[in-house]
Amino acid sequence: MYNMNHIIRKLAGAGKALLPALLLFVAVTAWAQNEQTLKGRIVDSQGNPIAGAVVNVAEQNRIVLSDKDGYFSLKGVKPSDEICVTSVGYKNAQVPADFNEGFKIELESDLDEYLHTTPIAFGRKARKLTTEATSVVSGEELQKHPITVLQNAFTSTVNGMEVYEWSSEPGWTESAMYIRGLRTMNANARAPLVMVDNVERDLSFLDAFPIENITILKDAAATAIYGMRGANGAILVTTKRGEAGKTKIDFTQEVGFNMLSNKMENQNAYNMVMTRNRVKYLDGQQPMYTDEQVEKYRRVSNGEQLEGMDRYKYFNTNWFDELYCETAPMYKTNFQVSGGNDRARYYVSFSYLRQEGMWNDKWTNYNKDYNTGHTLNRWNLRSNLDIDVTKHLNVSLDLGGRIDNISQPLTSVFNIVTFGAVECDPTAPIFCPNGEIFSKSGAENGGRLLAASGSEKNRRRNLYSTLNVNGDLSAILKGLKVNATISFDSYEVFETSQANNVNSYNYDYLNLDVTDISQIKYTRFSTAEALHYTSGAKGNQRAHYYNLNLLGGLSYVNSFGKHNVSARAFARAYRNQNNVLEANNPQYNSSNRYLSYNGQVDYNYDNRYVVSGNISRMGSDNYREDSRWGTFYGGALGWVASEEPWLKNNKHIDLLKLRVSYGHAGQANTGAGRYPYQNTYGTATNYGFGYSGSEIKGFAETMAGNANNIWEISDMLNVGVDFDFWNKKLYGTVDLFKEWRSNILVARTSVPTLLGISVAMDSYGKAETKGFEVTLGHRNRIGDFNYYIEGMLTYNTNKITEMDEPEPNVPWQRKTGHRIYDYTSVADLYEKPFTQGVGGWNRYKFVQWASDPNLIATSQQDAIDHPEKYPFNTASNQAQTLGTAVFKDINGDRQIDANDMVPDTYTIIPELIPTVNFGIEWKGFDARAVLTAYLNRDVFLSPAVSWSGWSNQGTHEVTKAWGYYTDDPLDPRNVNATYPRPTYGGYNVFDSDRSSGTYHNDIWIVNGNFLSLRNIEVGYSLPKKLIAKANLTKCRVYFSGYNLCTWSSVPDGLDPEKPMSYCWWYPKTRTFTFGINVGF
Repeated sequence: MYNMNHIIRKLAGAGKALLPALLLFVAVTAWAQNEQTLKGRIVDSQGNPIAGAVVNVAEQNRIVLSDKDGYFSLKGVKPSDEICVTSVGYKNAQVPADFNEGFKIELESDLDEYLHTTPIAFGRKARKLTTEATSVVSGEELQKHPITVLQNAFTSTVNGMEVYEWSSEPGWTESAMYIRGLRTMNANARAPLVMVDNVERDLSFLDAFPIENITILKDAAATAIYGMRGANGAILVTTKRGEAGKTKIDFTQEVGFNMLSNKMENQNAYNMVMTRNRVKYLDGQQPMYTDEQVEKYRRVSNGEQLEGMDRYKYFNTNWFDELYCETAPMYKTNFQVSGGNDRARYYVSFSYLRQEGMWNDKWTNYNKDYNTGHTLNRWNLRSNLDIDVTKHLNVSLDLGGRIDNISQPLTSVFNIVTFGAVECDPTAPIFCPNGEIFSKSGAENGGRLLAASGSEKNRRRNLYSTLNVNGDLSAILKGLKVNATISFDSYEVFETSQANNVNSYNYDYLNLDVTDISQIKYTRFSTAEALHYTSGAKGNQRAHYYNLNLLGGLSYVNSFGKHNVSARAFARAYRNQNNVLEANNPQYNSSNRYLSYNGQVDYNYDNRYVVSGNISRMGSDNYREDSRWGTFYGGALGWVASEEPWLKNNKHIDLLKLRVSYGHAGQANTGAGRYPYQNTYGTATNYGFGYSGSEIKGFAETMAGNANNIWEISDMLNVGVDFDFWNKKLYGTVDLFKEWRSNILVARTSVPTLLGISVAMDSYGKAETKGFEVTLGHRNRIGDFNYYIEGMLTYNTNKITEMDEPEPNVPWQRKTGHRIYDYTSVADLYEKPFTQGVGGWNRYKFVQWASDPNLIATSQQDAIDHPEKYPFNTASNQAQTLGTAVFKDINGDRQIDANDMVPDTYTIIPELIPTVNFGIEWKGFDARAVLTAYLNRDVFLSPAVSWSGWSNQGTHEVTKAWGYYTDDPLDPRNVNATYPRPTYGGYNVFDSDRSSGTYHNDIWIVNGNFLSLRNIEVGYSLPKKLIAKANLTKCRVYFSGYNLCTWSSVPDGLDPEKPMSYCWWYPKTRTFTFGINVGF
């Protein structure tokens, strides 16, 4: 009986366990039975088969491809499923599954790319109907440039833009952007406006992956809608959004490295001692080194190992090799996912970037428990969500941000580079004989500076959010919609600083009079210190800002027969606050506030005749109450000739459009500070109180306000033509423009000194800019071989037409009527963070080297009395030496002074930029290259590029100096010398002196034109039929390079974009990456 009961209990337990499994089996069987294999055919509107179309169930990743006859077979399809079909050249389709025989899906042709819309200010417009001057670059194109700052790719990808890359330092890369060149004398008022999805934002928020495209608005008619923020043009960033249908997954992994783009080094020890002896000789002094010493430096520089105590006396150290590594790794990862259905769509992008600096890890890893190197870790997140709440209401929410963690040496880049390599003596050792680090004044040892540089950690955090609500009011009026947008962005920087030090010593290796290393006497130079905080362990907040955007309005789109109308009216508010919280210079600023009321209207008749206009009434609280508002407007006309009946059916003409526009836009971001119309007060003379004479600091008026310190005005006329002949066999765009700029801030010279204080700058200046942009391209296909070549040409030039300037001594130095100059010094160009100065200089004109002592005038009168003599150099103190420059006497007064300087230079920003982009595709292989030239530009070289009078060292360029080989003035090597005679312990005052300005001459201010192989990429995409079996839509491997090679007339080893980047600052780099891109 017991056994029977036991068996019954066991069966009951087993039944309880098997019942869920049985139910699951029944459910799965029923579900499997509900799945079927869907068969069908993909055709075009003419019934022709479409091969290679991607077919999948909506929101699923399983795909199949249609065969050459358009047929497909997709397993696991349920009757309730939606089928998605995509194919290049056709519009996407989504239809219900149909298991009946003969199921066909017809795709609508999408070959007329000019019907696709392109972003414009606060809207979109069909490319065929755009009347604005624009340039567009896709996010896919930007991804081909292995860069960490988006704008560095602009010059080579869009017409009408100039970008100056000032630094390649990880996390602190600086690049200045200019649309249509320099158009104002105010260096603080040149930056273009950046709009990300119609919200004012910093471009640094984004990497290339989530970007759909970037549109550059170049003419004032397009940017007038931005009121007093649009005069410099606008950069419109449109991010990717999800689409209903197949869930798309995209993964990219890149591994690469950076290298120095230029490596100009000092002479080796042998050449250095030879040069020092030579310079001493030219100065009439005894040589520094004996013949025996010179010979030993020759041997050690040739790699010979000296014997005995000589090995501790003679060295040949390459400090640049000690300071920099050969390659610095870089890694980039991106993951994107998008999809959705008819009710909700989503897009998410996550990126990670790690970039290591160029410092030599031999020294940054010198300390056992910590690293003093430079590393950037960056995380980017972007998510866009669109929800159709009802058929009349859509809500979108965009969230994202960026976090940068930057670890870098606490010691400044200037000190590390300057004193660790550029001014470091190559005859000094790296280590003392006892194994300790060697360091002394004049040879501070780049390795020691890195090892003892401490660690500065900066954490930057950008967070942004945008909420859009769109309502369809067609029930009230057909085509009427309402829109509201609110966005909030915040940015913070936190810093933690830690210092350390290492032991270092020096000894008198030049006068080492000992017989054994145990007898060497060492002098301590630095003492080891453990890593310790110099700022709060939790980090100090260095900066904080926020942006708040509000927008709301109505839009209307409708057609009446052949008449098509769209209009928009909206109000927009923008608020920005920027606080700089540096411990030594805190700045707490009130918020900048703007409010505008705006209107846009577009009309076209039969897609042939286009009229568009916009107006903005904008105000800013930064100006006096009765002067806070301005009116800005723009209008354009377009004629799409290719839509005329007599051209529309012409198979050779796909597009021919003429357009003209005029706009009146403003620029309120002028660097004038807050409330320039108000007087400002500051600390002044101390006041004494009481018998003790206690002094209290007083306050007084420091600057008088100026009610005429207002926004700049841009009035611009643009004429353009767009064309496409023979289906891209010949296509292009031509734009001609002229701008009249007014209200430019200038310092008034008419303010009497009796006032006793300065006066805020006045909106009095005027300038004109004119130029053109040309794009010309050709695309073709020959069998499986596709190729293209596209050229772009940007040209612009400017002149000052009015400014308050004192009458110069000589007419050719009058600024009015000449090119815009900033007169930026070498120190401001290269020795500090970018100051927005772009150069442009008056300079002396070189004639010859002084070669005859009998022709050197001792005074102006002597030069007048003896016309055969050189003009008298006022910097010479009656003693100009041979081998120094004789400059042209421009004004004919027989003396060389500041009146002989002429404004015949360009700035560092090019006026002429030709670019050629060409590429090929063949059976999965692809390759492309981009060549860009910067022309009509000048650069300022420091005299240290030949011989440094601070450290008494020469580069390889010193061999081109006068007197290097002989002091015979008639020797051809002197007659044709490139650089002046060097002098020991300084720079000669005749042509190379900073303090007196004699270095402003065409020896040092030289042609900065260059041609650059900006980008190259080679890739291979696996066949679609092969990867479709793994449900992949794409799989591509590639190699890419950026800033690969340059050709210029500047000395070898210099980067022509920023020639002195090897000296005083973080060097420019070139980048190589290997990557893989996979799509599901």
